[in-house]
Parts: sequence; C-alpha cells; structure tokens
Amino acid sequence: MAKISLERLAKNAERALVLGIGGGGDVLGTFPTGRYLELLGVEVILGGVGWERIVYDPKPGPRSLEEVIDVERISETTGLANSDTRTNYGVVFQCSNMARFLGKKTLLVDITKGVRGVVRGLRETVRHMDIDFIIGVDVGGDVLAQGGEAGLRSPLADAMMLAALHQVDVPTITAVFAPSCDGELTTEEILERISRISERGGYLGARGLTYEDVEAMNEALKYVKTEASMLPLLAWRGKRGIIEIRGGERKVNLSILSTLTFYLDTDVVYSLGSLAKKVADTESLDEANEKLHEVNITTEYDYELQYATKK
Repeated sequence: MAKISLERLAKNAERALVLGIGGGGDVLGTFPTGRYLELLGVEVILGGVGWERIVYDPKPGPRSLEEVIDVERISETTGLANSDTRTNYGVVFQCSNMARFLGKKTLLVDITKGVRGVVRGLRETVRHMDIDFIIGVDVGGDVLAQGGEAGLRSPLADAMMLAALHQVDVPTITAVFAPSCDGELTTEEILERISRISERGGYLGARGLTYEDVEAMNEALKYVKTEASMLPLLAWRGKRGIIEIRGGERKVNLSILSTLTFYLDTDVVYSLGSLAKKVADTESLDEANEKLHEVNITTEYDYELQYATKK
C-alpha cells in the first residue's frame, strides 16, 4: 500500500515546490494543490516549465534560461520568475503571469539541457530554497502515456520531468489534474493507468475542486492564458459532454471527473513509464526528442518545428 500522502508529507514540511510539468498553462493546474498544501501549513512555491504554446511563442521548443531576461537564477536550469520575466524577444511566460497574480515569484524550469540538466537544477534549488518535497502536476494526464495512444501529441516535456522527479533527492509526487482535459489521452486510458498504478501501491488519493479553488482560479485566469486548465472550472459548474479545444483540433469529453486531481507515487509512475525511461539520461532537449523518435513517437517539439516551417 501507499506509504506517503500529501497530508503525511505536509505534517513534517515547511516548504514545497508545486510544478506544472507540461509547460505553459499547466502552472494554473498547480493552483488547487498549492492552495491545499497552504491550508495544511506548508509554504508553497508554484512554477513550471518554460515552454509556451507556439501560438504565444513563435520560436519552437522550450526556452533556455540564457534566452530569458529579468529572472533570478538559482542554477543552470532553474530561476525565479517575476511579473516582468520574459524571453529576450519579448514573450512573457505563464509563470510570469502567475507571479503577477500571486504577487510573489514562481519557479521557471529550463528543460533544454536534458533530464540530467533538470535534475542538477532541481537538486540545487532544493538545497538553496530548503525544499522538503516536490509535486509535479500534469494537466490532462499524458504523463501516463505509453506511446501508442491515438491522441498523444505532447509527451516530451512530461516524460522529461517525470524522469527528473524520479531522480531528485527529496520525496516527490506526480499529480494528474483534470484528466483528459488536454484532449490527448482518453478518460478511459487515464483511469486504466491509474488502476495499474494502484495495483502497485502507487495511488495516493484524489481531491476535487472546492468553491474557494474555483473562485481563486477564476481570478488567476485574468492573468494566465490556458485552455485545458480552464475546462475543469466549467465541469465544476456542471458542463459536460464533448468540448473542442486547440481551434477544433482536439476534443475533450468533459465530466465531473475533470475537476479532480489524482496524486500518484512518482517512483511507481516511473516504473510503468516507458517514455520517461527512454529520456532519463539525456543531456539536451534534442537528445531526448531523438530518444522518443527511436520508439516512433512524434512530440510537441516536432509539431512546433513543422508549424514554424509552414509559417
């Protein structure tokens, strides 16, 4: 059976990182977990991967910290973002928008130096900021992908961050917020994966959105741009059925399940995560991308490169 839980970690902790592991608007998906931990008496630093959707950032791929201005560097791959943190060509990160909303800094993670670079950065951040544990939040649930799912479109960032969370020196939890709301894995695929994780003792419980969560997230949406992380708020109000996102390219089967965050033991998720294992020892984004090509996976980076070429 599971040996850890949010409550047990929080009982002996002072400070935690809650990171959106898919980039962009995933930082909003960290909000319900962050609020809950604060209610348990833990100081929380929210953050996420510095990778904006190409509709916001015309340059394909995630940004390195060398491309970022007005950021407080902690390590080669982590830095604290404020409301003015942006690329050197003017693109503002969703982590910056979240910092503006919160009135405090968020953590920006650079994945361009591969999983090993992320691990080095997170380890240094843990030491520098006295972090007791980390929760990585994926909006939608493609962190649970095995590679053969018909709807899979953006496995790279999640696989890299899962592999990194598996290697850091503090306890970590992998969370799935709003299952299927990114229009990639189906609800059935995600629930099947969570059941397999549960068979191995890795299911740590779930939490639904509260009125206070929804109220605060609605305010945050005045700052943070996101589609997938917004849908749970509609589900909370009872909206259900098929919703189109990404300009009609993807369809989401919205339901009350979309309001849940599932908490999972990172080590168990990793043990079942063939994509994370493929990229675990990489030293660059391109190397990680090529590792997924070896198993015939097309990534979000590939789609962005294709999109930029067409433009």
